[in-house]
Amino acid sequence: MREPISLDQAEYKSALAASLFETILEKASAECSETLLNLISIACDFNQEIHRALIAELGMGETK
Repeated sequence: MREPISLDQAEYKSALAASLFETILEKASAECSETLLNLISIACDFNQEIHRALIAELGMGETK
């Protein structure tokens, strides 16, 4: 089993995932069904909630 990552690493990775989700949604909007787009959007929203919580926990200023 992998060792847990630090909160700083988790925040960084969630920021990268947010960029990845934006790219996926942009490409998928022309090629995927509405159902798949909705599922991707849900995953994107989960990631955004996690990212904001990590920023708050780390005291990194305002969340966007």
